[in-house]
Amino acid sequence: MGKLLSGKTALVTGASKGIGRGIAIKLAQEGANVAFTYLSSVEKGQALEAELSQFGIKAKGYRSDARKKISTMLFGRI
Repeated sequence: MGKLLSGKTALVTGASKGIGRGIAIKLAQEGANVAFTYLSSVEKGQALEAELSQFGIKAKGYRSDARKKISTMLFGRI
């Protein structure tokens, strides 16, 4: 029997630690390719890419801070 999410792609924000990391790992275990964002160090992002790839899926991390974009959209440049 195939994995539940085989052939699907998921986007996880804040995946370098905590709940986001756990979600990214579970998605990879279920066969989903995982794109994720992280705010912490590049090394942590690369390590998570490698960890997720061990499940036989494609994984790619992007360093991003969505808070900056959202606050700019809501309040303009301060």
